[in-house]
Order: sequence, then C-alpha cells, then structure tokens
Amino acid sequence: MPRDPLFIAFDLETTGLDPGVDRVVEIGAMAFDAHGLVVETFERLVNPGRPMGEVAIAISGLVDADLAGAPAASIVLPEFLAFLERAPDAPLLAHNSAFDAGFLGMELARAELTFPGVPVLDTLALARTTLPNLGSHRLDRLVEHFGIAARVRHRALGDASAVMDLWFRLGGPGLDATTLTSYPIYDGSQPVRPPLGWDRLDEAAGRGSPVRIAYAGGSRGEAPRLVTPRRFAHRGGMPYLVATCHLDSVDKSFRLDRIRSYEVLDDPRPPEASTPCPDCS
Repeated sequence: MPRDPLFIAFDLETTGLDPGVDRVVEIGAMAFDAHGLVVETFERLVNPGRPMGEVAIAISGLVDADLAGAPAASIVLPEFLAFLERAPDAPLLAHNSAFDAGFLGMELARAELTFPGVPVLDTLALARTTLPNLGSHRLDRLVEHFGIAARVRHRALGDASAVMDLWFRLGGPGLDATTLTSYPIYDGSQPVRPPLGWDRLDEAAGRGSPVRIAYAGGSRGEAPRLVTPRRFAHRGGMPYLVATCHLDSVDKSFRLDRIRSYEVLDDPRPPEASTPCPDCS
C-alpha cells in the first residue's frame, strides 16, 4: 500500500450474534485514502466449524455449503492481520464497531494471535451524532438516505464498501479521529468494553466509585446526577453506562453520547475539572 494516510473499512459476517459461541464466516475490508481512492481490498470466506444460524442465513444468504470448502479462521486471520500491517497506522472503520471489535478479538483470542492496537472507529455513533433526527441509523437506512450506490448488501466486502462511502458522507476524513467513538479490538467473551476515551469512568466502575455526571436526557435535563457506575452495555449499537442512581437507589442506563461531562469523586489521582465526554460535539 502507498504511504499516504489511509483508512480501512471492514465488516464481518457471522453465524449469529454471540461472539462467545458464534463464529466469523466472512471478512471483507477496503483500504482507501482521504480522496476515496481504493488501494487494496481483502475478501475471504471462513469455515466456522459450526452451522449457520437461521437469522444469519436470512441476512447474508450464506449457507453451510458455501463455507464447507473455505479455510479455517486460523488460516484466514493471519492473512487479514498481514493486510492490516501493510498500513499499520490506518484507523479501522466499522458500522456498530463494538460488534466487529468483539467478534474479531474473540476469533484472534481463539487462534492465540495478537490483537491489533488500532482503534475501530464507529460510523454508527457518528451517524447518530450527525443525523440525530433520522430515526434509524442502521446501515441499510443510511445507504438509502444518502443514495449510496447499490452493492451486494450483507456480504462483508459490500458492507465494507458502504461503510467507506458513509465515512465520506458524514465528513469523517475532516474530523479529529480521537474525538470519535471507537473501540479496542477485544475478546468478545469478556465483559463489554467501553468506547476508547472513557478510561476514568471504566476505572470508577471497577472501584465502585461515585461519579457526578451531567446528563442531557431524562426528566431532570442536565441537572447533575450522582451515580455509581456498574458496567457498560450495548443496545442497538449504542453504548450505555449502567449505574445506580443515588437519588432512588435504582440501576439505570445512561447513553454515553448524552453524558456531557463527569467527575469521579474519589479518584486517587490529583483533582481536575470534570472530564468532558469524548464524543460530545
């Protein structure tokens, strides 16, 4: 690949939705520059070693017979890592990237391979921020909304191509990637990881520390709320903080994109101003 700044959009097709038991059946990726020039693609079927689920068949059209002669993940994954290494600093892009980051990490863990240290930027979160009134931010709906050229949908390379087009429609190349929602590639069998940039809130959840948040949602508006973080969750591609509200001692879910700032009250590090949400703009 050339040394110009690149992005790599990728997509995974799987046997189902649970990375702990389901497997990747197809990997598609597209490396492109800031002008939209595609410089290299990657497309491989993967034999999952287990049957396709009915829902997965309905989505991708792939059936067990299509995968029977494909190589195993232990063969395909090193090829994909070699593809990524040809542009080692290129940010990865995926739609609902928490899903892809978790599945990819789970497959890499099974194969005892090293996780790439590159974050996976989430075009779903970017679309929600850019088009808050659209209603649905599923990839199909966004392709329709922007009139993106028809390709083979719900196959890995076709969806990777749609993610590339969406990245440009949402102004991605002109944005500071460090301010966007992104996820580390992680073992999907483990507890849900928060987006990158939420380290202090993640640490507070681990310690059971109280946190004061400014939250743009619910009946109280942006009035400060005192909560104790418990864990992170994903619903419909949106990351949430599950925390106990000190007002009524009930566990509630707070959308991360609505947390404007937060202050960890017993942080052992030196005090500082409230930490702004990394996704707020």
